[in-house]
Amino acid sequence: MNESLATLVQRKADEVIQWRRRIHENPELSFHETETSALIEEKLRAFGVDVIRRIGKSQTGICAELYGTADGPKRCIGIRADIDALPIREQSGVPYASKRDGVFHGCGHDSHAAILLGTAWLLSDLRDTFSGCVKFFFQHAEEELGGGREFMEAGVMENPHVDGVMALHALPDIYVGEIGVRDDFMTAGVDLLKVTVEGKQAHGGYPHYGVDTILAASTIVTTLQSLGSRELAPTDCAFVTFGRIEGGISNSYIGGPVVLEGCIRYLRKTTQELFHRRVREIATGVGTALKANVTVEITPEMIPTCVDKTWVDRIRRVCRDVASVERVIDLPSPAMGGEDYAYYLEKAPGTLFRLGVRTPGGPHCPTHSINFYVDDRAVPIGMEVLAAAALDALARG
Repeated sequence: MNESLATLVQRKADEVIQWRRRIHENPELSFHETETSALIEEKLRAFGVDVIRRIGKSQTGICAELYGTADGPKRCIGIRADIDALPIREQSGVPYASKRDGVFHGCGHDSHAAILLGTAWLLSDLRDTFSGCVKFFFQHAEEELGGGREFMEAGVMENPHVDGVMALHALPDIYVGEIGVRDDFMTAGVDLLKVTVEGKQAHGGYPHYGVDTILAASTIVTTLQSLGSRELAPTDCAFVTFGRIEGGISNSYIGGPVVLEGCIRYLRKTTQELFHRRVREIATGVGTALKANVTVEITPEMIPTCVDKTWVDRIRRVCRDVASVERVIDLPSPAMGGEDYAYYLEKAPGTLFRLGVRTPGGPHCPTHSINFYVDDRAVPIGMEVLAAAALDALARG
């Protein structure tokens, strides 16, 4: 079966790479993936998948179902890919660069979409070798963290119930031919944070008549930066990041309202609870000490992505039979970005693994950077690993 799968991959790889380049040239932002989803649906219908339905308020997400025709257990496996782009102006220099100024597949979602399309093509050709069902989740709006919720609200993990789920994500930190895995957390939980500081206005030449909100706000920022390093064990990870500050009156006056906007990133529920409490205590405490009124708003946005070790071991195992995988790397730490694939893992055990996309000897082009780059040779590797893992799960459970 592995030889047959490898042969199929090589026969289909060039065409799938062309799909990837077409998606890359025509990137679309979250909730606007109309051309991308039209291409995906066109190809899925050509493969002869059994069910195709649109997902979400924008109807740009797609859930497809493929049923095997062999006798055996009726297990159901889900595979997810995100398909949206970023509001970034591309400067990668590739000949198939974005044709839309200020929109760019700078996170690899074009490759994810093409790889899952290629996987659906492979499994449709092999449907007589397995029983059960494979669901393909082409998820819109990951970058704005809305598409995953809409997929869950649409009930994609039921009817039939998904017994296990998997996804890959391009990683430019590792090279083509390398697969990155972890046994626990892959990405962080994210809570939005807003701190409002109010004081008393006064002329800058007479600060003793006022309450300096900029002093209080800057003290809050610098104090919260030490929270993770001084109140967590070195083996845990969480931190506060502020990305926006707005406030003040003019160069000659103090005391105007100041608003800080940022986020709390964490891995464990206990750490999240600690940070919620201590961020409020520290911010309001600083305000009290400096005579400012401080209000803190914390809004949970994304839960951590925690994988199932049985599924991680499945990826390790099938990679031994994929000739184009040179090695499987145990990643030393989770990524601290958010990922709404976590919602799928709330419903079923599964894994998220990293696909090496950096060209050997080539530059490091970080995710979300203007020169992010995916080596095309990673596409067939991703297809073969996903297809092999799906077939293994359908056969073994």
